[in-house]
Amino acid sequence: MSELENKDTGSLESAKDKKKREKAEAKEKKAQEKREAVMAGGTGKKKKKKFGWIIALALVIVIVGYSVVTSVIAKNTPMQVNTVEATVGVIEETLSTSGTVSSEQSKTYYAPVGATISQMSIALGDEVAEGQQLVSFDTTDLEMKKTKAELDASVTANSYKSSEYKSNKNQSEYNEATIGLPELKVLAEQQEQYVQGLKYQLEDEQQQKKQKLQDWLGKLNQELDTQSNKLEEQHDSETRKSIQEIIQNLNNSIRETNNQISDLSMSDELKEKQRLIDAEQKKLDDMNEEINKREGKETSSEAGIADPYEKQQLAANTQSAQLTATEAENELEKARAGVTAEFPGIVTKIATVSTSKDATKGGGLLEGATVAEGTELFTIESNKQVKVGIEVTKYDLPKIAIGQQVDVTIAGNVYEGEVSKINKVAAANSQGTPVVGAEVHIKNPDDSIFLGVEAKLVIHTAYAENVITIPVEIVNADKQGEFCYVVDNGVVTMRRITTGISSDSMVEVKEGLKEGDQIVYDVTGTIMEGMKVMAVPMGGGMAGQTMMETGAAAGETEAVTETASEAVSQTAAGEGSSEEAGGETETAESQAASGTLGSENE
Repeated sequence: MSELENKDTGSLESAKDKKKREKAEAKEKKAQEKREAVMAGGTGKKKKKKFGWIIALALVIVIVGYSVVTSVIAKNTPMQVNTVEATVGVIEETLSTSGTVSSEQSKTYYAPVGATISQMSIALGDEVAEGQQLVSFDTTDLEMKKTKAELDASVTANSYKSSEYKSNKNQSEYNEATIGLPELKVLAEQQEQYVQGLKYQLEDEQQQKKQKLQDWLGKLNQELDTQSNKLEEQHDSETRKSIQEIIQNLNNSIRETNNQISDLSMSDELKEKQRLIDAEQKKLDDMNEEINKREGKETSSEAGIADPYEKQQLAANTQSAQLTATEAENELEKARAGVTAEFPGIVTKIATVSTSKDATKGGGLLEGATVAEGTELFTIESNKQVKVGIEVTKYDLPKIAIGQQVDVTIAGNVYEGEVSKINKVAAANSQGTPVVGAEVHIKNPDDSIFLGVEAKLVIHTAYAENVITIPVEIVNADKQGEFCYVVDNGVVTMRRITTGISSDSMVEVKEGLKEGDQIVYDVTGTIMEGMKVMAVPMGGGMAGQTMMETGAAAGETEAVTETASEAVSQTAAGEGSSEEAGGETETAESQAASGTLGSENE
């Protein structure tokens, strides 16, 4: 056997196998020497021994050949990789969180009146029923207050009626004194406007006539200047005489016009208009005198009339007194009614008043404590309308929506819930991280729910059917987005994918994969894009079958090696017995040996 064959075989064998192989090679060497002796024409006894060595040699050749073939196949076989198949299925995305159980219906009760508590029938943590009376008050002081308020209201009402009677009487006298006065004032005003109009009209006419005369005077003076200039330029005596006559006439006209301007106010027409003005002025004066008389009478009667503000004040005082009486009556009724529960629930807080004697642990108002109106008494929270408050980070906020169903676990009990509120403003939590508050309404509360305890929630944020799904852990990501490795026709290929919703173990793939794609599960440094590999699906019979076949092949090799070694040993041990065997055995062995050699030679 050549060194190359030994080297290939040694690459696949273990240390134990190597030792067996070396032992087999030593025996093979002895068998070869014996075969050579037989071929050289040894005795019949030697031929019998040579037959056993031939068998051993054949077995060794088979072993070496099998090892070489196995080594070559292993070198040319692609690397096996575990893959997961992209499948179509259902996926549900959930969000797990925790929160605090609280009531959706809470009311803090305050003292409806200022009074002394006569009975307090609740304690911290008590469960109360709707309509149950929880506090009773002593009404003695309130009854006295009501009586006094009613008396004050009666006195105020009578005083108002008396003042109203006097005011109405004075008002009647005032009205009689002022009958027709506004109309008279209007007529007087109109008369004054009429007289003033006549005066303006007279002045306008005087001004117009004066302006006409002045315009005419201006023309005369202008003509006078013209004739005077002609006179200076003219040397003919007759002509000068004619011009002088014209100048004389112009001067006469100028004097007459000036006289008309001076005597303008003395014209008969203007005098007649002035007399009309004087008559109308007399009427106006008479009207004003009558107005003054009426106003004096108005002033004398007005003092006894109450002004509107005074009347309003009197009416307000009466109404206020009546309201005080009504309020006192209402306070008495409230005190008599006491404080009752508006809905069933748990007493979660009882206010403590320093004057309360023997206040119970955790705060309490006991009989004999005097409280002012509006004093906090206690708080009741419903255990039939409950919710869980949670805090949502910016990463989970896009997943949350009102109406989503929630599994709520409280003290080992599971309840149905629904997202009922999401705040529109964030607030910093204890670590300073901005979070958004949300509320989960519990649909089926029972008596096992305790307010203020922690609740575990699983929010069903999304659900999808008939979508491609793969395990979450095989999705990779880089700056360009998400991807995974797919075995496509025996070659590793990187696929860019677009993912959707995800559960704890699976993720939806919207784009990039189809049903049946084999995705590489165990991506290591030895697997690179473009490598030729053999896909071994996980979770099915293929992976187990492949591993069994590989183990069987290794076992078969080892079994053949051990069989060969045993055969050589048996051959060596049987040499003595072969020499002692009968003629039939020797003949058979000789024939077998001859046949073997013949086959070998061929």
